[in-house]
Amino acid sequence: MRLLADTRHTLLGLPLAVVSFSLIVTGLAAGLGAAVAGVGLFILVGTLYAARGIAHVDRIRLADLTGGPVLRAPYRAPAPGAGPLRRALAPLACGRSWLEALHAVVRFPVALVAFVVTVTWWVGALAGLLYPLWGWSLYTIPGYTDLGSQLSMDHPLVATALLHMAAGALFLLTLPAVVRACAYADASVGRALLLLPEDPRVRVYTAPADRVPAGI
Repeated sequence: MRLLADTRHTLLGLPLAVVSFSLIVTGLAAGLGAAVAGVGLFILVGTLYAARGIAHVDRIRLADLTGGPVLRAPYRAPAPGAGPLRRALAPLACGRSWLEALHAVVRFPVALVAFVVTVTWWVGALAGLLYPLWGWSLYTIPGYTDLGSQLSMDHPLVATALLHMAAGALFLLTLPAVVRACAYADASVGRALLLLPEDPRVRVYTAPADRVPAGI
């Protein structure tokens, strides 16, 4: 079911975003801070490799969202005849690796908003429609009043239940569209930073190394 797939994409996206944001930001901060000492360059390399792995997971999630296949985008290889040190530091000259690190950073707030909105709509729909099953418990609170008593003095409980159920029905009717929008908002960051411009769809464009645009 499309709704459940979109919900899964959004809800599982936040834990991944939290882990990737924490890992990449910490690695970049440590690497840049120690870059003068030389060891920071290797920390940055390790961070970029971590960003590559996280990006591949996000490409799989993008493919799952739209049903497209996943092919890993090529990275810039070390120059022919490069020495061990230059080969080890090659990711620092790979623009795609830096884009994937940027993706891990900027995706976090988008994933957070998408998660909150998705959970809010699900809770609103379920809580409203199931109000008759749990709403009675509110009346055990001393001094509790509800909007239903303002709408109907004779049948406040019925009025309150109908009001909550109508709100739940509204949440339910808009749930597929809202969750779909959240899933695609979350995926839009990956589309912009993880996919090459030649491919406007979810498929990750793979070209021979000699066709990779400069700076990628």
